Amino acid sequence: MSDLNATLAEHTGLGTVRLCECKSIHLTIGPVTINMAVEAFAQTATLIKQAMETLAVIVAAGELDQEQAPTFKHSRSPMMH
Repeated sequence: MSDLNATLAEHTGLGTVRLCECKSIHLTIGPVTINMAVEAFAQTATLIKQAMETLAVIVAAGELDQEQAPTFKHSRSPMMH
C-alpha cells in the first residue's frame, strides 16, 4: 500500500474529507464517517450541489422562514464547473 493520506477539505466544527491509502474517501461530519469509493464521492458531491441549487431557488422564492434560510457562500473550486 502507498503512504497516501491527504486531507482534501476541512471545516472546523463541521468535518473533513480525506483520501487514504486504501484509495477511499472518508467523509466525516461531526461524529459520523462515511467511507466511499472516489466515484461514489464524486456522485455524492454532484447530488449535494444539485440540492443546494434547488434550495437556493426555494430560499429566493421566500418559501423558507428567514431564520431557516442558510447562508450561501460561493467559492469556486478547480474541481467544480
